[in-house]
Amino acid sequence: MIKEEPYYFLLKDVQSISDILHFSRKLMLEHRFPHLEVEEFVLAISEMSHNAIRHGGGGNILIHVKKNGAVVSVRIEDNGPGITNYDLAMREGYSTVKTSLGLGLTVAQRSSDYFEIESSNSDGTVILIEKYRPLTLEVISYGLVSVPDENYNFNGDTYILKEYDGDSVLIGVIDGPGQGYDAYVFALTCKEFVEENYRLSLDSLVYGLDTLMKESNDDVGITASLLRIKPSRIEYKGCGDTHAYLVMDGVMHRLVNEGGRLGQLLYFKKGMKEYSFDKSVKVVLCTDGLSTLPSTLELSGNTQAVANRLFDQYHKPYGDATIMTMKYNNP
Repeated sequence: MIKEEPYYFLLKDVQSISDILHFSRKLMLEHRFPHLEVEEFVLAISEMSHNAIRHGGGGNILIHVKKNGAVVSVRIEDNGPGITNYDLAMREGYSTVKTSLGLGLTVAQRSSDYFEIESSNSDGTVILIEKYRPLTLEVISYGLVSVPDENYNFNGDTYILKEYDGDSVLIGVIDGPGQGYDAYVFALTCKEFVEENYRLSLDSLVYGLDTLMKESNDDVGITASLLRIKPSRIEYKGCGDTHAYLVMDGVMHRLVNEGGRLGQLLYFKKGMKEYSFDKSVKVVLCTDGLSTLPSTLELSGNTQAVANRLFDQYHKPYGDATIMTMKYNNP
């Protein structure tokens, strides 16, 4: 049985930090985190611990193991003067200490899967960082083919793939307005928005994309399919002529999108499709560069082979085209 009560340590001096880093490294390796993920997170813990001593005069640190070892969560607290200017403090190279390179906060943020900071003049600073164990091939696998129209150098399609919490993933395809460089830039901007706000509901993400495109003054808009999968549960929301499919118990289901293009909607319709499954599920997401897939489709083989085969069979002779496949087994 994995202990999920927090481990508590005092941050007093350099030796206490060394002990914490040694413990954290050993804990993560015991819970099957890859070595690279371990060293990244140990670096984040080190930076935040040194900051707590250097700027906050010491403090404490709580280390949680969650979700049966798939999540390691670290909370660092100090009783210092707080951060007076958060935006400035997050600027790379900034420091109030002459001997510091000012990289601590940005390094910790980049080395963590989740980063949250609270600071006030009266209560000091609290920083929460988390690392998520990557999903294994026994749980999830992906396939992807994405190519631009042969007349353009830039691909106006893009895709979303964000694993988190040790058992969940958000995937999606986005079809930018038209083809070429402008479509590429719009699609990339939308991708960044989704990946930065991946914990929002699918309704909020799609509404955010619609708002983002309206603010851009683009007169075409984008289409998109977003799908979130957790153990035994699927959520889906799509808009426009992207298309998506689920295969559960050997039966293919076409997922229905809302009409219109994001950025051009007169009325945003709330609501998303929800599904449950027992053991495993297969998913296919496509942009309009692929024809509608038949309901009798065979999806045997590994996910990349399936993506390659479907692309070869259903790719239209024009336009950007993207197909993303996924298989998920309940952990």
